[in-house]
Amino acid sequence: MAVSPALGQIKLAFPDASDLAVQLVLTLPPLIIIPIGLLSGRLAGRIPKRMIVLIGMVIYLLAGVGGGFMNSMVMLLVSRAFLGVGTGLIAPLSLSLIADFYDGDERSTTMGQSSAIATMGGIFLPLISGWLSVFSWRYAFAAYLIAIAVFILVWFYLPEPTAAPETKGSRGKLPAGVFGLGLLTILLMIVFYLLPTKIALFIQEIGIGDSRQSGLVIASLNLAAFLIGMSFGKLRKYLKRFTPLFGITVLTLGLTLIYFSSNIALISVGMFLSGLGIGSLMPLLFLSTANLVPDTLNASALSITNSSLYFGQFISPLVFTLIASVFRRGDIRFDFLVGAVLTGFAGIVLIVVLVSRKR
Repeated sequence: MAVSPALGQIKLAFPDASDLAVQLVLTLPPLIIIPIGLLSGRLAGRIPKRMIVLIGMVIYLLAGVGGGFMNSMVMLLVSRAFLGVGTGLIAPLSLSLIADFYDGDERSTTMGQSSAIATMGGIFLPLISGWLSVFSWRYAFAAYLIAIAVFILVWFYLPEPTAAPETKGSRGKLPAGVFGLGLLTILLMIVFYLLPTKIALFIQEIGIGDSRQSGLVIASLNLAAFLIGMSFGKLRKYLKRFTPLFGITVLTLGLTLIYFSSNIALISVGMFLSGLGIGSLMPLLFLSTANLVPDTLNASALSITNSSLYFGQFISPLVFTLIASVFRRGDIRFDFLVGAVLTGFAGIVLIVVLVSRKR
């Protein structure tokens, strides 16, 4: 996302490159993250996590900043692939380390803070790179220099977890629940990713705004996710087992409101509610995964959930395109109706499960 504002200038810089190649500048790293993230979770049982994180950050820094020095689209895409490698090594361990160092309410709070800060990065880094790309598209890649500050913090302040490393006899198999949570993450991302990918097109389709209004409503989505993430620990402590029902309910309400919206104000409210939903559900999925396994397996388990997140994002447009073709609908408003129906159905299933458990 950091270099997304520079895609127009990149297209101008490489006029012979296809539109698909330009889009791969954004979509190639997540594709690489999926298998590398799974590999990172396996490596964590054999190599110190701190070492993997440091290696991943070096690759991330060199590949991220290096994109601005490439003189061909092929080499630019190669650098983006290596960016996916670096991110894939880091992402599941950033969650695994939280599970290593925190328990109980502290673990819930820190998982929420991690989700919130990730959202904040998605708000500010595109703004920084957008400002830099005014001078040159190459400068946009300087946003990845933030990795230097994080590398220093990791080097000086992050200890190696004291949990015993995995051994051949202690590894065991991941419980089926981990893969179930991975499936839930895929389904959640399929629905959620409809919002950042289609909302600008929806606003344009119904003729109520331009890119400025699109930026405003997307900001309301991210702001809500940030706020709920920072207070996730208190929210979960208060709602307990009803936390997922809260997240699904407000996400359903948000998508429904967007479906019926005809002005920017209603869309902004719908996006804000959706942000509250996703901001509470994502850390809950990661937390549930970490709580489901012993510390020696949390890296492997969280790599499943993390890779599922990126896979769900990747297939989201394909799923909604397929559904629209089945129902022979080409309007974007219909996509939000489908998203609301799917999350509403998930909420009904969850209510049945909660009632059954109470009995």
